[in-house]
Amino acid sequence: MELNIGKRIVELRRENNKTQEQLAVYVGVSVAAVSKWETKQSYPDITLLPKIADFFEVTIDGLLDYTVADNKKKYQELIDSIFEPIMNGDYNTVLPVTFEALKKYPNDFYLLDITASMLWNKAYSSETREQDFKDAIHYYERALKCAETPQNKHRIFGIKKEIAQIYDALGDLDTAIIKLDEINESGTFNVDIAHLKYKKGEKKEAKQLIQERLWGIAFNFYDIAGKLAQWYEEENNLNMALEAQKLHAQFLSAFTHDTPNYADSICCWSYFDTAKYYKKLEKYSEMWESLEKAVYHAVKFDKNPSYNASTIKFMEETSGIMSSSSSTPFCCDVLNNIKNSFGEFSENERYVALCNNLESVI
Repeated sequence: MELNIGKRIVELRRENNKTQEQLAVYVGVSVAAVSKWETKQSYPDITLLPKIADFFEVTIDGLLDYTVADNKKKYQELIDSIFEPIMNGDYNTVLPVTFEALKKYPNDFYLLDITASMLWNKAYSSETREQDFKDAIHYYERALKCAETPQNKHRIFGIKKEIAQIYDALGDLDTAIIKLDEINESGTFNVDIAHLKYKKGEKKEAKQLIQERLWGIAFNFYDIAGKLAQWYEEENNLNMALEAQKLHAQFLSAFTHDTPNYADSICCWSYFDTAKYYKKLEKYSEMWESLEKAVYHAVKFDKNPSYNASTIKFMEETSGIMSSSSSTPFCCDVLNNIKNSFGEFSENERYVALCNNLESVI
């Protein structure tokens, strides 16, 4: 096998925006030595490999650009031999094979991932439950250190969540929460963290996390339903476009109550968009009903506007301020949009009543 470590160092330096000088200082060699490595005039001493790998935050296999492709046929035969037992959760068959294989392929992501998964499965019916759980964490953490290739990186979040679940099974709730916090982008794992906090007796914090996650779903649902409705419309399927938009309006209306809140403003636009679809379908009775609901929420909001998250229904434990995209009264924007989208009905009594209602609070 040809050793391309010089070329690999060049690639890693460029990917990480590092200089030869920085690598030389970190490893403790001269710049000239690094230059010789990169031009294949010499190779780094084997004792320097861990430090070079650490500098680029890769494994030694990653530094040497070594993969199991060098022995691909035997490796594939090995994987094929345990595929069915893996699918059946047969850890008694799989684990002896993966333990032996890891002696030859100690940094193979797939083998480490499977070994950890099988140990986790085994723990629930094993007399060595606690040790199996700990061993599963050990192999998962080894796998994370090898998850450098694009095809492996999609598993990182899954593995970290599974590590948290194992700590939960071990009764170490604090560590489980820490592990989930590390990957809790945009509140994705709020529900899981809330479950752990509830088990710890931190019920108020758990409830707040659930509320924040629920509102995040509701807030993003506007774009999701709107995009889906748009695509249905492009396919000339106005009935499904309408159904998608109605779904959002009905969902958001559940977050409104007697106290005006930010959900009223979003709900207004959702009913407004629903009315536009009814118009295209020439269902005018339903169109007016949707417009009336839109105006109702707009007027209600502008009479006593609140951007506090805690005023939204189900969100009483949360904090923070919802931002406004306009400096003008909300009803002004709604009135202008009604005139632009439904101006042909300007002589209609219901149209006039809606406009007057909006103008009364501007």
